Amino acid sequence: MLRLLNQAHLERLLHTDAVLSARLAVRDGLQRKLAMVVAHSGDSFLWILGAIAAFFWGGAAWPSFGLRTLVGTAASGMVSFTLKWLFRRSRPGGPPAGLYAPIDRHAFPSGHATRVGCMAVVLAPLLPGWGAGLLAAWAALVALARVSLRVHYLLDVTVGLVLGGLVGLGLLHVL
Repeated sequence: MLRLLNQAHLERLLHTDAVLSARLAVRDGLQRKLAMVVAHSGDSFLWILGAIAAFFWGGAAWPSFGLRTLVGTAASGMVSFTLKWLFRRSRPGGPPAGLYAPIDRHAFPSGHATRVGCMAVVLAPLLPGWGAGLLAAWAALVALARVSLRVHYLLDVTVGLVLGGLVGLGLLHVL
């Protein structure tokens, strides 16, 4: 995608992305704490723990939830990790927001947004319509929280959500 743009267009796009992303940043206080909780609700560690719990303690429908969660987490993680190392876009450089920023210095696409976009798609068939809607809204909030914490740009999370949705659609054919 980025190769299709000439250098001037790319620089303009990235500048606009940085300006818009900076406007969403939260600094301190309750807003930052809330953003951290929402952002980290998309952590792969939590989703893997939830999948394991679904396998061992869930009822009849829960193993499907666990399988979809594990496969979706792994697939979206592999895709986002590969693209991060291909593009190597630096993070915005805000204050550290947990353990991901020091471990993973690359921002594009957002792994959290890719994961939650995938989860919203692969888990939607297991939920009533309103539940699927809440899951999609939660995914968008996780993505925006990552921007507000200044660990991602808007473009990182937007592409991550779309990419995760596409990974999820692909997985629906095999799950």
